[in-house]
Amino acid sequence: MSDTTNTTENMEQVTEQEKEMQEAQASGVVNFDDKKKDKEEDGSLNYTHTFKKPREIEGKKYTKLTFYFDNLTGEDIEAVEQELADQNKYALSPEISSAFQCILAAKAAGVASDEIRRLPVGDYMKIKNKARDFLIAAGY
Repeated sequence: MSDTTNTTENMEQVTEQEKEMQEAQASGVVNFDDKKKDKEEDGSLNYTHTFKKPREIEGKKYTKLTFYFDNLTGEDIEAVEQELADQNKYALSPEISSAFQCILAAKAAGVASDEIRRLPVGDYMKIKNKARDFLIAAGY
C-alpha cells in the first residue's frame, strides 16, 4: 500500500511539473510564486554546506559547516560594517557586496571571515550566495 501511495504521489508531482512546463512554454512566463511560498513556510534561512572534501578551518577538519543565519542580530550586521570599515572597505549595497556577505556568513558559522575567503571558489560562491539570499529575504 505504501509503495502504491508513493508511486501515486510521484505521478501527481510529475503531472504537476509537466503542467507547469506547458503553461510556461505557452505563456513565456515562469511563475515561481507558489514555490517561493512553500519555501517561506519552512521559515528557516539556515544553511548547511557540505564540502566536496574535508576542509581545515581554524585547525579543525570539516566535512560540513552550518551557517545559522536565523540567529544573527542587528549587532552582527553592525559588526560586519565595522569590520569592513576597519579594512577601509565600505558596502553601499550589502546584498551585492562579496566582502559583506563573506563576513556575514562567517559570523553565522562562528568562524573567522578570512577562513571563508580561503575556501575554494566553488564553496566560497555557494556560501556567500546563501548569505546574499538571507539578506534579501530579511529585507536588506
